[in-house]
Amino acid sequence: MWRDAGDRCLRIGLLANIILVAIKFFGGFRGHSQALVADGLNSVLDVVAGTVSVIGYRMASRPPDRSHHYGHHNAETVAAFIVGLGILATGGVIVRDAVVTLWTGSARVPTLWTVGIALAVIVTKLALYLYTRAEARRTQSPVVGATATDHIADVIASAGVLIGVLGAQLGWPFLDPLAAFWVAGVILVNAVRVMRENTSVLIGGAPSESTIAAITATLSSVPGVKGLHRTKVRSAGRHLLVDTEVLVDGSLSVDTAHEIASDAGDRVLATHPTVTDIVVHVEPHSEKRAAEGADPLTPRVRPRPPADREVSR
Repeated sequence: MWRDAGDRCLRIGLLANIILVAIKFFGGFRGHSQALVADGLNSVLDVVAGTVSVIGYRMASRPPDRSHHYGHHNAETVAAFIVGLGILATGGVIVRDAVVTLWTGSARVPTLWTVGIALAVIVTKLALYLYTRAEARRTQSPVVGATATDHIADVIASAGVLIGVLGAQLGWPFLDPLAAFWVAGVILVNAVRVMRENTSVLIGGAPSESTIAAITATLSSVPGVKGLHRTKVRSAGRHLLVDTEVLVDGSLSVDTAHEIASDAGDRVLATHPTVTDIVVHVEPHSEKRAAEGADPLTPRVRPRPPADREVSR
C-alpha cells in the first residue's frame, strides 16, 4: 500500500486534511466564522497540494530511463513548487474575502462551539507537523519538507482563528475577519518560502557549503589524490549530483589514474547517501591547478588554434 515512510507520511497528512476540510467548513458556515471558513479554504488547497505531493514523491522514485538519464528526482521538487503556488493562491482568496467583509461591515459573531473546533485543529496540525518534520529530516525529501512547512503554517493560522473567534465572542466581531487576514499573511509568507527554496533546486542550485566541504574532504582523503579542481555539486530533488576533477601524479599510467578516480567516486557514494551520481575526471597535478583548488567557478581553459589555420572537421 505504502512504498516507504515518506509516502506513508504524505498520505496520512492528505487524509487528515480531507477530514479537516469538512470540519472547518461545517464549523465556519454553521458557526458564522469567516476566519474558520478561510482556514477551510486553506485545507482545500492542502488537499490539492497533498495529492500533487504524493504523485511527485512517487514519480521521483522511478529509476533512470532513456528519456531521463539522471532519474526523475526533480519530480518532487516540481511538486513542492506547485504546493507553494497553491498556498499562495489560497492566501490571495482569503485576503479578498476579508477585505470585502471589513469594507461592508458584515462581520458576524461566531458561535461559541467554533472555539472547540479551532483548538482541535491546532492540536491535530501540531501533531502532523512534528511527525512530518521528523520524516523530512530522515528522508531529506523536499516535498515532505514543504508539507511540514505547510502544517506549521496551519498551526499558526489556526491560532489566529482561535484568537479571532474568542475576540468576537467578547464583543469585537471585527476580530474574526482580522484573524482571516492573519491566516492569509501566514499562508503567503510560507508559500514564498517554499517556492524560493524549490526554485533554487530547479535551476540547479548547489547544496550548503558544509555539504560541499564534506564531499571535497572525502575526495581529498583518497590515496593518490593530490588535489581537486572544479568540484561541482547540484541538487536534484533530495539527491545530489557531483562532477569533479581529481589531480594525480602526471607520471602515472592511465590504468592507475583511472583506478584512483574510481576509488574516489566509490568512496563518495559510500560515505554520502544523498549523492546518487558522481563523475570523476582525471587531471595531471600542477602547481597552478592545485592553487586554484576545487572552486567550481574556475574556468576550464582550452587551447585555441591560431586564427590563420584551418581546423579540420
